[in-house]
Amino acid sequence: MLAAMSLGAGVGVIFPLLAAFQDTYGFSAGGLGLLSAAVFVSALVSGLFLAGLADRGHARRLLVVGVAMSAVGLLWFAAGTALWQFVGARFLEGLGYGLFLPAARKIVTTGDPAHAGVRLGRLTSAELGGFLAGPVIGALLSAALFLSAPLLLIGVVQAGFAAWLVVAPLPEVAVDLRRRSVFTPFRMLGRPAVSGAALLSLTIFLPIGAYDALWARYMTDRGASTLFIGIGLSLYSVPIVLFAPTGGRLADRFGPVRASVYAICLIIPATVGYGLFSAPLLITAIGLFESLPQSVATPAVQTAMLRACRPEEVAAGQGVSHAVNQIGGGSAALLGPIVYEAFGPEVLFGALAATMCVLFVLGLVLHRRGGGEAIVVLE
Repeated sequence: MLAAMSLGAGVGVIFPLLAAFQDTYGFSAGGLGLLSAAVFVSALVSGLFLAGLADRGHARRLLVVGVAMSAVGLLWFAAGTALWQFVGARFLEGLGYGLFLPAARKIVTTGDPAHAGVRLGRLTSAELGGFLAGPVIGALLSAALFLSAPLLLIGVVQAGFAAWLVVAPLPEVAVDLRRRSVFTPFRMLGRPAVSGAALLSLTIFLPIGAYDALWARYMTDRGASTLFIGIGLSLYSVPIVLFAPTGGRLADRFGPVRASVYAICLIIPATVGYGLFSAPLLITAIGLFESLPQSVATPAVQTAMLRACRPEEVAAGQGVSHAVNQIGGGSAALLGPIVYEAFGPEVLFGALAATMCVLFVLGLVLHRRGGGEAIVVLE
């Protein structure tokens, strides 16, 4: 959980700095899209083809290598001066994230599937607790010292956590030693329960790709300062950090899909609202509202995937969900800046909300078709 916090800080620290990096090194809005897409592409690769190694006795190795790669990515970003260097650094950071998260989710849920939701909620709280600190660290240190200072700090901290995880006591996890094909994740997606859970996860993750590429630029265009952007991003995370374990508990009690339905029905209108106002304070207020249902939806969709998977494929299932998220998030990161520049924020956020509605309905239909399978597997 401490390592997850450091990874969250690594993601959060970059958000308020992207516009400043763009202005300093002179790359276009399309460059912002490439930076974000690099994270999603690398996490897609790791989620599909490497996450399943945690089911075969390599969970600790994935944690160590994942945090180490994220550290190298941050340090490279801090030292970079050209767009291709920034893209490469973000690729490494995304690869590390995609290795770490599925293994971490398998470890924290080992031995207690009845309370998987609350445990995943606690892991989410730790991860977003780091994200909560990241933007503030980024805004304050870049203003007090120099632009790359916060990246250097968090990169060094992550390197320390990677070394610590080599010897840290971790729960014993079940090991699946059966030979499995690299095509296993694709076969898993052929099961309605798995694909339905993946689409529900993608529903809440899709706009994050656009936010990753555009949020700092959008808020700067609305007149917000770098410090205001950092504080606003941190405030967004506060309710999730506080209430994600409670959201996971609701998913355990009432069912993860039912919990996610109510939450997503609040998240989608909030997504539309981001494009309807020009005052940074109002936009930030919408984010605070949205973070409440997000604190339920995030552990709920993770638990839905857990219940859709067999015990020997828990990490692989989380990797599949993570990879599907990257496909959607990477697409939003690439297309979002183009739509924003061509048509403005109203069209961008409206299109995101409409796409989320389609994914939401498809996910529920597939879940209904495969729900019997998910219940049997859980029992």
